[in-house]
Amino acid sequence: MKKIKLLGMKLQDRYARESLILADRFLKQRAVNIILYLTTSVLLEAAENEEEKAWIEAADATLWGDTQILKVAEITARGRANEVEEKEFLKSFLRRMARTHKSILVLSDTEEQAQNLKEELIRMQNGITVVGTMAIQDTEDSKEDLINEINMIAPSVIMVRMPFSMQQRWLMQSRQYMNAGLWIGMPEDFNCIQKKEMPMEKMGRRILNVIFSRKVNKYKK
Repeated sequence: MKKIKLLGMKLQDRYARESLILADRFLKQRAVNIILYLTTSVLLEAAENEEEKAWIEAADATLWGDTQILKVAEITARGRANEVEEKEFLKSFLRRMARTHKSILVLSDTEEQAQNLKEELIRMQNGITVVGTMAIQDTEDSKEDLINEINMIAPSVIMVRMPFSMQQRWLMQSRQYMNAGLWIGMPEDFNCIQKKEMPMEKMGRRILNVIFSRKVNKYKK
């Protein structure tokens, strides 16, 4: 594990194997430990939001969602770029979940998005036990109902893909009441399955990478 600082945030870099050991430990604790996938867009947003920045720093573990972060952070350890590109942690984690028959609950901000994430996870690893999909709504009544549903299922892992601002809000109010072992949070721009980029998407990613690099360099000065 290596400590790094990016855009004013104190973060940690771990090999996939180290993160898997942590995840196994979290699953045994049943205390809703939080693992977050970070992308360049998430870090740029957090740099302008002190509350979100603090929430990311307080996560039990973080993972890189794209290799541009490694490049800008000057993380050159052998094999790290390939691990991130190939989503090695997620693949290995899902293999373990399938082998041990542990349950996965999938959440998003809409039922359609939750279904999409479920399908991607199953494509990554056949044989995983997905016990349900749910849509998070930002109202008090729906929050209580959803927590009750989660606790009835008592999943080993909750896998989530939606805006971090929404995950942050929801967890701050609900984490202590949930019966689950682990929350793996992905931002809305994170794809479990590599998709072919359209020309405009490639251009957008390149522009984002340039903005990210300049922002990080500005913080270094």
